[in-house]
Amino acid sequence: MSDNRAENLFFEADQLIDENKIVEAKEMLLELLAEFPDYGRAHNHIGWLYNIKFNNYPKAKKHLELAVRFAPDYHAAYSNYAYLLIDMNLYDEMIAFGNKVILNSIADKSTIFNKMGQAYELKGEVMSAYTYYNKAVKETLNNKTIDAIYASINRIKGKMSFIQKIKLINK
Repeated sequence: MSDNRAENLFFEADQLIDENKIVEAKEMLLELLAEFPDYGRAHNHIGWLYNIKFNNYPKAKKHLELAVRFAPDYHAAYSNYAYLLIDMNLYDEMIAFGNKVILNSIADKSTIFNKMGQAYELKGEVMSAYTYYNKAVKETLNNKTIDAIYASINRIKGKMSFIQKIKLINK
């Protein structure tokens, strides 16, 4: 398959997703990957479909890992993988992934820091969660994202002990 044909199939599958023709999009992406198995953006899209539309976490994880591997310059793969790791309750894996990719300028730092904050929060490590939520705020310009992260910061403050809150004041 030529690169041009792969791109055309990918674009068609992307359009099908936009039109909510999910099954058709999945079939087209699988066809593309059968012929061109290292097409990372297709792995991202099929991974996203398996996570969001089909709730098939093992297949989603496999494809999103391939997306990051084969398309390291495609920022959506990093964000989709981070969302999946939280969905799968793989908090330690999310933290390790975040620490690894945060140095990658392609990854959306705000999303990665936010997901790291969520991982720490869900592990009960509220001080670390607070730190990462604040890092996420500093890395975004989107007002809706900032509002959502501030909601997380306020939620985490509500989970802190009195001593932990004192430590925040003394920072």
